[in-house]
Amino acid sequence: MDEHRKEVGKDLIKGTLIAGTAGATVGAVMGILKQQPVAGYAFSGGLNASLFGMTFIAFRESFLRFQQGKNPYFGLKDSQTMEIDQLWSSTIAGACTGGILSALARGPKAVPSGTFMFGAMALGGQWVWSKTNRFRQNRILAHEPVDISLPSAPAIARPSSRDAVGNGLLNVLPVHRTDMEEYEVKLQAKLRLIEKEESILEAEALRRQRIATEQALDEKAVVQKP
Repeated sequence: MDEHRKEVGKDLIKGTLIAGTAGATVGAVMGILKQQPVAGYAFSGGLNASLFGMTFIAFRESFLRFQQGKNPYFGLKDSQTMEIDQLWSSTIAGACTGGILSALARGPKAVPSGTFMFGAMALGGQWVWSKTNRFRQNRILAHEPVDISLPSAPAIARPSSRDAVGNGLLNVLPVHRTDMEEYEVKLQAKLRLIEKEESILEAEALRRQRIATEQALDEKAVVQKP
């Protein structure tokens, strides 16, 4: 639990600093373009972005841990529901953050528009990030060499009722799940393909060796005839 809290704290600090730096940079650029004091624009942009980033990450981590806490009941791993958990956590966190900051900045009337706008932005950003990460993982897997000394795949246990419920929920979700076992299955398929090719090559080599031996024996028999 302590390690988990430290990890969340590091993510919160890191995200706040990144958001603040980005906001300060944008503010400085806006100050230059408007020919206004750069320091004031940079400070205001960095402060607002840091506040948004800190609030957003705090909400997102809370919702994400809440969703992942239900995985053991359905017999699921966190890696299996990572994409959908991140998508919904980011969307809800963006909506909550947008609603709160809009209320503070422009009053209660701005809550609906702020909630919708920031929720949609968080949804789109997380979707793009998940798809990009999925594409990168597939590219790495496609170019990863296979070690033919890997042991054979272990026997697959019969799924329990909770496993069936969890997998059924994942099948109807709109986001492709991230399952580390999927990569293991692909690696095992590559291994079996390599082993099959090796057996074909060995059989072909034995066949050619047998033909060469028979030809040599025939030639020797012809030479020994009177």
